[in-house]
Amino acid sequence: MKKMKKTFVIILLLTGCLQMQAQERKPWVLRALNAVKTYIDSSAVKGIDTRYLEVPEKPWAVMLKSNANDMDLRSTTYMSKDQLAAHEVKGELNFETKMEPKREVSIGGWIGYRGYGLGYSYSLQRSKGRNFQIGATGANYGFNLRIRSFSTDEISYHYWGHSEVDNVDEEDNNVNTWDDIQVKSTIFDAFYFLNGKRFSYAAAYDQSMNQIRSAGSLMVGVKWFQTSVDYSKPLNGLLIQYLGDVGRFKIHKASIGVGYAYNWVPMRNLLVNVMVMPMLTVYNRTKLYYYESNYDIFMDETDVSDKGRKPVPTDPYDTSWTEDITLRESGTEIKYGRPSLSMDARASITYQFDRFFLTASGQYNRYSNKADGNELQLTDWYVNAALGVRF
Repeated sequence: MKKMKKTFVIILLLTGCLQMQAQERKPWVLRALNAVKTYIDSSAVKGIDTRYLEVPEKPWAVMLKSNANDMDLRSTTYMSKDQLAAHEVKGELNFETKMEPKREVSIGGWIGYRGYGLGYSYSLQRSKGRNFQIGATGANYGFNLRIRSFSTDEISYHYWGHSEVDNVDEEDNNVNTWDDIQVKSTIFDAFYFLNGKRFSYAAAYDQSMNQIRSAGSLMVGVKWFQTSVDYSKPLNGLLIQYLGDVGRFKIHKASIGVGYAYNWVPMRNLLVNVMVMPMLTVYNRTKLYYYESNYDIFMDETDVSDKGRKPVPTDPYDTSWTEDITLRESGTEIKYGRPSLSMDARASITYQFDRFFLTASGQYNRYSNKADGNELQLTDWYVNAALGVRF
């Protein structure tokens, strides 16, 4: 009997040693992923009031998304007498451009584990727009990174003042640029909710939590926004000259804010969310890229014999003259705007049934920058609808 007990103890010790060796042999990547999974699972339920919130049993979610994006970018430039004189034009001008590309519709998907996930969508239109998104939500926090790019050739302009341009004092027009304008934007925002015990941001925006009773929360947030607008193509030489020789610019903004969010549950499985957060922009930087072009000589219909070229053909389909246009970067300038107020507002509606759910959400952002008589105003919003399933 004693021998059997000793044998049993030896077997247990050997089994334990083998298990420890097996664990030690696990690749460090798997151990790290397991630690992250454990943290996410525990943080999802930590400190929540189960009368208001519940964690879905199935942790994974996949969504098929359709997005609609819109952007309105206005740029107002004052061109002094000296600036116009450089282009052999007399007078003073205020030139305002408004870029309103057609509303972009895209389709894509999202996959996540308890609120930590990523998504990608691709434009169905000629703008070749793309959206990439990474997000994470916990019991009382959330952050999101969205990267967007698209191109357009549609702008409108309005200029006023006194000059020799077309022999008029004021004009409005809608035009298509000769070459596309490239736009790239990055938005990163992070939130902390003071009532994470009863309110869930995740329930409204990635459905990794269920809100079963209505609740709201004060919130604090930070946001980083940057966008690059590039129309520095030789064929856009005239537009660049009208904009004070600026062919490209980059905007960087950092903001902080305090707001309020509310999850309303009017009936079982239905959730409506509204978030409003006024923000103070504490860092406001614009970098301008200046260009020099020989576009002037192609617009001069008078004596061109000393310019080494033939006049622009009268046939609008003959574009051979564009091959002689040159454009080069001549310098840069950085301008800092004063602190300003902006607005971050978003809303969503979600309906859940069994493992599936339907959701629609939207976000609105507005920014502005004023410096040295020049002004930039940017309005950016998007709406998306999604069908999701948990597994």
